[in-house]
Amino acid sequence: MICPIIGVLLPMNIVVFSSLKERGIFNSWGLKRFGIVFIQVVYIALALLSNDSTLLNFFYKEVLAEPLVFTTIPQPALIAYSIVLLLMLLKQLKKQRHLDNAFVAVLIATFIGLHLNAEPLAIPIFFSLSAMILVISVVQDSYSMAYLDELTGLPARRALREDLLKLSGEYTIAMLDIDFFKKFNDTYGHDTGDDVLRLVASVLKNVTGGGKAFRYGGEEFTIVFPHAKITEVLPHLEKLRAAVEKSPYAYVKKIKDDAKRKPTAKNLFVTISIGVAERSEKNDHPDAVIKAADTALYRAKKKGRNCVCK
Repeated sequence: MICPIIGVLLPMNIVVFSSLKERGIFNSWGLKRFGIVFIQVVYIALALLSNDSTLLNFFYKEVLAEPLVFTTIPQPALIAYSIVLLLMLLKQLKKQRHLDNAFVAVLIATFIGLHLNAEPLAIPIFFSLSAMILVISVVQDSYSMAYLDELTGLPARRALREDLLKLSGEYTIAMLDIDFFKKFNDTYGHDTGDDVLRLVASVLKNVTGGGKAFRYGGEEFTIVFPHAKITEVLPHLEKLRAAVEKSPYAYVKKIKDDAKRKPTAKNLFVTISIGVAERSEKNDHPDAVIKAADTALYRAKKKGRNCVCK
């Protein structure tokens, strides 16, 4: 009796809670979420304990004229699953999130469980699988929040610190900085500045030579090349510098005063300066190598920017 109710309420809860922004638990927003769940629990308890058929009629209502022969899932639940699955897939096209991926998997797993309801272990197996999927998703989200930079998607400074502890033998570290970024922000606005940070990060992700890019902070980035000498790394950094220089950002200027005039569009370009250093007898610790790379970055800026210095 409870399966038809779950078949309607579960998809509805998924689409509602996946659309709500995270605002904490122990506050008014968390209380409202708890209230939504509590009302449903009370409704289900009344429906099951009171034997009042009017509370259950909706969940068994035949919406389509012809009964469905391929599944025993009632039509309201089938419609709810179909609509919510479509909405979640469309949402995924706009923005990928671990939790939304998990919700799609939960929809599919619970649907299979309800479809195979006649089998004794179907519900326990597929609903337990759904719970495991959600737990894994929460772990992935926790990792992302701790180790990934939300704006650029690159590993953040905490991830860099942990990777530095793993370094041994030869290695090279590069420090990168977007040239005149403060002036760029002042001219085009912080939203455009954020877009440019994302653009530069997307180029840095594709660094060759075995390097791994991190966001160090602000407009500064770090690339670590384990088991590589500085002479081996320089061509890859020069290639990266040129790639950033050639990557356009399509800037659309919005005109506030004249609604009839169309927004003007133009391509904007930024450059990066790079300082690079390797492990040596003088700099035998990652922090010392980073400091040396920072000094080299300062030389690159003094040299005129948009270049690589060691």
